[in-house]
Amino acid sequence: MTRLPTFLSRLGDAAVAALSKHWTVRTYAPDELIVAHRESGRDVFFILEGHGRVTLFSENGREIFYGDRGPGDIVGEVAAIDGKARSASVVALEVTRAASAPAFRRLIADHPEFSWALLEHLAAGVRHMTERVYEFSTLVVRRRLILELLRRADKPDETASAVFINPAPTHFELAASISTHREAVSREMSALGKKGLIERRGHRLLLCDLAALEMLAGKEE
Repeated sequence: MTRLPTFLSRLGDAAVAALSKHWTVRTYAPDELIVAHRESGRDVFFILEGHGRVTLFSENGREIFYGDRGPGDIVGEVAAIDGKARSASVVALEVTRAASAPAFRRLIADHPEFSWALLEHLAAGVRHMTERVYEFSTLVVRRRLILELLRRADKPDETASAVFINPAPTHFELAASISTHREAVSREMSALGKKGLIERRGHRLLLCDLAALEMLAGKEE
């Protein structure tokens, strides 16, 4: 449930102020593309308000989620670094304000603090992807699902025994996030609900017993 620092939070106020002199802010409607897969753009984008989803579609039309990005996060940095086509799409999940910055390489050269923040950001991304590959390769669906629910949960108080996910993700979203099909997620969510470990409350999903869920996530099958 640990939240990684955002790119902008890694920078000091002076560096963010310097960066903001070079960016252009735009508002995106829900479902509007912020970045399109395979396009040749080189701008980087900083999410200021709202959320975007990093996603790809397979040849058979299956959508694959790579994660959501929120205020303070950077997107589009891979193409800005290697000069190749965009490696994924980023679509606005709600009304989202994002700032685009051209010539990011020059900004990096002119502001060394950007370089270190980018290295920390990329290192965190490598660690995250390493964990996900391990999960997909070795864990059964139930454990992958519980780990994903715990990642999505609001950061709880240290003494909290229960926590909400707000809004509750759909079974399709969860399936795309853990590389399985919706029916498998529905089956496992039903089983967790019958055990009293999760409960749908309006638009939110309550994780009723964090200790029990964490134990199940770590339990070998």
